[in-house]
Amino acid sequence: MLDNIGSIAVSLASFAAVLGLVVFVHEYGHFQVARWFKVKVDSFSIGFGPEVVAWTSKAGIRWRIAALPLGGYVKFTGDKDAASQPDPDQPKADKSSGLFYAQPVGVRAAVTAAGPAFNFAFAIAVFAVFFAIFGETVQRPLITGILPGGAAQEAGLRAGDEVVAVNGRRIDDFAELQTAIMVSGGKEMQLVLKRDGAEIPVSVTPKIVARETPFGDKETQGLMGIETRTTPDTIEHRTYNPIEAVVRGGEQTVAIINTQINFITALVRGGMSAGHLNGPLGIYQIAGKVTENSVDNAGPNANAAEIAESVGIGLVRLAAVLSIAVGFMNLLPLPVLDGGHLVFYAAEAIRGKPIPEKIQAVSFQVGLVCILSLFVFATVQDLERAGLFNLLKGFVAAG
Repeated sequence: MLDNIGSIAVSLASFAAVLGLVVFVHEYGHFQVARWFKVKVDSFSIGFGPEVVAWTSKAGIRWRIAALPLGGYVKFTGDKDAASQPDPDQPKADKSSGLFYAQPVGVRAAVTAAGPAFNFAFAIAVFAVFFAIFGETVQRPLITGILPGGAAQEAGLRAGDEVVAVNGRRIDDFAELQTAIMVSGGKEMQLVLKRDGAEIPVSVTPKIVARETPFGDKETQGLMGIETRTTPDTIEHRTYNPIEAVVRGGEQTVAIINTQINFITALVRGGMSAGHLNGPLGIYQIAGKVTENSVDNAGPNANAAEIAESVGIGLVRLAAVLSIAVGFMNLLPLPVLDGGHLVFYAAEAIRGKPIPEKIQAVSFQVGLVCILSLFVFATVQDLERAGLFNLLKGFVAAG
């Protein structure tokens, strides 16, 4: 019982630390760029709801950590709410007033885009530091076995083939091939194989199969039917100087963004199970799993400092990946999200005047419904993965 309570406490702490860091990075992007343009800020909040910790700075900005750590906001002076909607009761003002809504459209767009931009920059910085310190171990995408009856066999792939490109993009790591297959949604993939010194184009359509996740639930994904073995010939450890590490960090970030684009595309087309969506509970489970694995990786004889270092590295790496996801999702062109604001600003720049307030108000209401619906849907998926519905069915059947 105590072990379970301790495990839950550690997972909650890991979840709060990772999500809090990612939210802070995002909101700090909005805040810092706003300050660069001398836009007045009323409050900076990590989380929603009642204040847990709060203080007011000498500049009059209210800094707060709230009870529900599922997001955050920066509220600008003159806005009627945290969604940066101008207060209709505010008098007309010019740029020098420091009010956000009175700034040129380019300034408002820059402040809005800064949140996702800081998310991506944070991820690049984290990856760059890790690449510079630890280097990178990669496994060549060399096929060492073909499963009978699989998509690879049907397409004519052979043991000894090396995949050097997927859908027009060069790859040199087996993990990149795995990810591309997983998010393929069962759609045809264009591969380039290196065979006997020559490059051969091949079309392969992965088969959709159900598999069990580390959390014990079922999910569907693409499967090609290939095997690879870890040998000295297929493993390579790479080191990077600081400049190379930054470039590699950028490449890693772009690769993760591409994976997210492919995932959403496959989800919309119906080729990817919605069970892959993670809500707050899913992120909580992942954070707990990362912490558990990091403790195991530290080794049985590790001291407290070594365990803390291993856990810290694991959680910061997770924060970098989650930061990319938050930045990407916020750029989706949905009202309420940063991407929706940017669409309105682009329309304003083209028209020479803002979109009518009534249209904006209705759009934001629709966007809010969409976001809340997605949140509820993802939470339901989390609960299903956690086995809550099966547990309830068991109680009903027993009754």
